[in-house]
Amino acid sequence: MSAKPAADGTPQKRLNFDVPEDLARQFKAYAALNGKTQRELVLGFMQRCVRRTPPTAEDPRDSADTHRDG
Repeated sequence: MSAKPAADGTPQKRLNFDVPEDLARQFKAYAALNGKTQRELVLGFMQRCVRRTPPTAEDPRDSADTHRDG
């Protein structure tokens, strides 16, 4: 079952997946510190992936190439 459409009528698809607790906690803090929702950050990352646009200098940590544990 799909999620309800966005306010502009765009169909939506709900994604559910498991992530390590520590990563989820760090990501939540990162989003809050940057005044963004986790959804906004994930959507931005997904849009860059499908458009094959590299991360901006402002958001270097959202690149899979720069992911570090800890």
